[in-house]
Amino acid sequence: MIITKNLKLLFGIFISFNLFSNISYAQNDSAIKDKETVSESTKETNTIAKETSEDQINIKILDKLWDNRETNEGEQEIINFFKKEVKVPNDFNISWRTSRLVYYYGNFMQVETLTKSEKTKIFKYGYEAGEIAKKLEPKRVEGFYWYAINLGSYGLSKGIFSALNNAKPGRDALIEASKIDPKYQWCGPLRILGRYYQEVPGGLISFGDKKIAEEYYNKAIQSCPEYRLNTMYLGILKKKAGDKNVALELFKKAQTLPDVDGKIEEKRYAKELAENIKSVQNM
Repeated sequence: MIITKNLKLLFGIFISFNLFSNISYAQNDSAIKDKETVSESTKETNTIAKETSEDQINIKILDKLWDNRETNEGEQEIINFFKKEVKVPNDFNISWRTSRLVYYYGNFMQVETLTKSEKTKIFKYGYEAGEIAKKLEPKRVEGFYWYAINLGSYGLSKGIFSALNNAKPGRDALIEASKIDPKYQWCGPLRILGRYYQEVPGGLISFGDKKIAEEYYNKAIQSCPEYRLNTMYLGILKKKAGDKNVALELFKKAQTLPDVDGKIEEKRYAKELAENIKSVQNM
């Protein structure tokens, strides 16, 4: 059915956020499967948090975790932090930093080890932290942006219909973020809005629109030309439209751009870019 086919497109909505198309969530290890069975048999709680304490979560701790995220020691500290299940306080600077850390943890660190129910739980923790931030400071971009990022990942972890239901509030948060600071995270609000409009079904189902998607990508490229994902995502749009030559040109241009994000993030981007170049050359 056409509706079923369109709904399946939702699985690509948040590839990058920076969510990524080459992330595999398959769990092959039997121990992991056993763990997933136990986790899914437990009723989902309203929040991951159990307790809060200033010596467990504060700006200094969160900044240290973020700054050291690419070291082996820092990665283990992040894992230990989330194991504590600390309640996020009503503090803007703590809540948006927590939401940002969830994004990295769920999309770059624990992709192959978290079970489906664990992903749902951690991304719920992330978008709820972002929601706290955007309510406390509605004129600041951070809460809206990280809320939308984690809400998208939460929806995908829950399933296709949850992703569809969460698409509009996620889009609306990004629109607000783009009004406040469109250049945040190298034009992240514009770039991810492009992904929304590209991947969400259009017509009677939802708000998807390839022309609007292209407009957002071009705005991101114009304002933040140094960030390779802005150019690469426009290339992906052109590739899916069958415009092979333009897509290849955009991909090759993206390869020439400097590394401006973290080392682990840039390594992921380079891999995805190489895969896109290979696929368009085989078209």
